[in-house]
Amino acid sequence: MEKFLKRYQLDWTDILYLTALTAIGIAVRVILRIVTTMDWELYWDPWIADLKEMGFSYLATDRYDYAPSFVYILWVISRLPINPMTAYKAIHIALDFVAAAVMGKLVMETTGSRTRSFCTYGLMLIVPTIWADSALWAQCDIIFMLFILLCFYYLFREMPGRAMFFYGLAFAFKLQSLFIFPFLVILWVNKKIKIQHFLWIPGLYFLSIIPAWIAGRPLLELINIYMAQGAQDVWSLSLKWANIYQIIGNQFFLLEYAEGGVWLILGILMCVMFAMAQKRYRITNEFIVQMALFFALLTPYFLPHMHERYGCLADILAILYAMMNWRRFYIPLVQILISFTCYMAYLSHLGANEPAIYYGVMALAEFGLLTAVGLDVWRFMTDKENQVSVQEAAAEDAAFRNIKGKKEGKRQNG
Repeated sequence: MEKFLKRYQLDWTDILYLTALTAIGIAVRVILRIVTTMDWELYWDPWIADLKEMGFSYLATDRYDYAPSFVYILWVISRLPINPMTAYKAIHIALDFVAAAVMGKLVMETTGSRTRSFCTYGLMLIVPTIWADSALWAQCDIIFMLFILLCFYYLFREMPGRAMFFYGLAFAFKLQSLFIFPFLVILWVNKKIKIQHFLWIPGLYFLSIIPAWIAGRPLLELINIYMAQGAQDVWSLSLKWANIYQIIGNQFFLLEYAEGGVWLILGILMCVMFAMAQKRYRITNEFIVQMALFFALLTPYFLPHMHERYGCLADILAILYAMMNWRRFYIPLVQILISFTCYMAYLSHLGANEPAIYYGVMALAEFGLLTAVGLDVWRFMTDKENQVSVQEAAAEDAAFRNIKGKKEGKRQNG
């Protein structure tokens, strides 16, 4: 035990804290494990029942509208000799703890502070939008978020190939991983990611649909499954998420605003990426998280048909950002309050209740957070201390072309 403590530089206070937070995180989730929500009754439970009856041949049907990667997990659950909801929630709860550990590691990599690292681990376990998503709601967002955190881990270690592998896995599970895709484009512009690394995204998705294709579902349906998801839930411009449609009205001009909103966010993203690509600047770990958080806030703010839980990625990125920059402690506080309020508006009485805080007020607060993070991004890029000279840029480019690929290859082979 003493060797273990010395190796990880832990004292008994650290052990007590980590044990207590782990126990609290488990206790909260155990209490919620028996809650049955509408999503479970309408989707996961019937899908698992069909998988139990039909076996792998169920994958040939069009009864599911999630990525096949997720349905494979349901297939495994259908084979287990235990209660399906218990198995389902147990898997996602376990991933909560893995994600908390990875987040703690990311903060340690950036700040070198054990205190901040341990605080991050603990916060991840008690943040309500995290335990509500997995243990209460029985949603699967923790899967793609964990892969995105692992993407950050390898970006921090300057291993872009592995980073994009995990981002590709995130995309193979959830379309919402694209919310932060623009920050990867900025990394490519700054020679931190090679263009061939982006092939992991379509490559892993195609590999993930092969079993369902072999089972008998048409290839075109599998390729377009995310497009089919986007065509659902079009009865409101905002499905209880605090975005711009809660300000201008989410029940009017449904078709026109929905189509226009997609082009609007594409235009906004193009303008932002163009502005960010005009200069070369240092890419720090903190700036990577900062950029990702900005796009995680920006994209769902203008996209139509956003669900209440689509802010969960911004929730965990806000925690990371605040732990790397104490002055921004208010960002996760406000973001998680907004996000959890939207959760409860849906989960309480099957979404019949409206939140105590008017949606328009929350949407304005969300815009305030978006503006604050956007200004942080702009200040970093325009700070002279962060500028990269022409000579430094040329040296970085040469190093990236000639050294990084060999270095990463040695790490992977080692």
